[in-house]
Amino acid sequence: MAISIGAECLQSILDSSKLLNSNIDRKKLLNLVLDRAIAVTNAEAGTLWLVSEEGYLMPVVVQGVKKEFIESLSLKPGEGLAGYVVSENKPKLARDVRDEPGWASRFDEYSGFETKSVLCIPLRADAIVIGCLELVNKANNKLFSEKDLEVAMIFAGHAAIALENNRLYGENKQLLESVIYVLSSALDAREPYARKHSERVTALSLKLAKAIGLSAKKIEELEWTALLHDVGKIGICDSVLHQQGPLDKKGWEIIKKHPEIGHKILIDLKPVKIGKAISSSVLSHHERYDGTGYPMGLKEDQIPLYARIIAIADSYDTITSDRPYRRKASKAEAMEEIRNNAGTQFDPLLVEKFLTAIAP
Repeated sequence: MAISIGAECLQSILDSSKLLNSNIDRKKLLNLVLDRAIAVTNAEAGTLWLVSEEGYLMPVVVQGVKKEFIESLSLKPGEGLAGYVVSENKPKLARDVRDEPGWASRFDEYSGFETKSVLCIPLRADAIVIGCLELVNKANNKLFSEKDLEVAMIFAGHAAIALENNRLYGENKQLLESVIYVLSSALDAREPYARKHSERVTALSLKLAKAIGLSAKKIEELEWTALLHDVGKIGICDSVLHQQGPLDKKGWEIIKKHPEIGHKILIDLKPVKIGKAISSSVLSHHERYDGTGYPMGLKEDQIPLYARIIAIADSYDTITSDRPYRRKASKAEAMEEIRNNAGTQFDPLLVEKFLTAIAP
């Protein structure tokens, strides 16, 4: 016989489902899921446990109990009701924990909280138990019911989906970032004097981005763009890249092609919106604020923001790095040169913020 669920409970379930498709931070999302599970079951407290690499259960989200008492503790494999639920892959309704021989009373002894009844449901991802949702004490000294268990199982499913999606997103993001870093390192390796250039330009770009208050998402996009700003040099011949002195006119015309080559390489990046932001900025990072740059002669706000930021960082790193035909300048000399080119080569507002951001 199916257990009916009230309208308020159904609305909470629908709201939680919507949250799963949002861009909310994992910890915040899990807190919301736990908060609603506690509210709908009328519980006093709750914990989301995750299995660590060593097999211990670790509390990742805690509500209703003093966090400092719980977050510093862990459960051994099979210990307590949570450990039992994870090891057996079965939900547990314990109306009175005093009747449960496996109850881990040391948590109450440590925190001073009195546990009376518990709902505990395994969290599954790809048929593997990755943790559990534990709800503690029905309010007003009432007992948890089978209906409460069914509702808690729905929220446990939501938490498991959130965790698995977050894991997959994290792995994909890590793979993408590692590929970008490897590619930028490979490009830098083609120019012995430019070793780690892309990483330094990226670090400087991010300092400026934070100084002007860019969002976390835009900072991430800028990081990828800065790392790839010279990707077009993959299409430049070694004889030009390895030139030991200043380039002649022919060599200069060849090297000036690298923004367009980079744009062609990156134009098909997905998703399209991010790919366009990155590729257009790579194309424009040698444009000048006064319109005399290349390859299109863009000026002022026609130049994408990421490109204007990278232009400053790129020039600063070049000035402060050794080249075969000249020694590097000091930090003070580089700052002065950047300042002198504000309004002509560089965005003057960004220059002001940059110099403040890197000042001693």
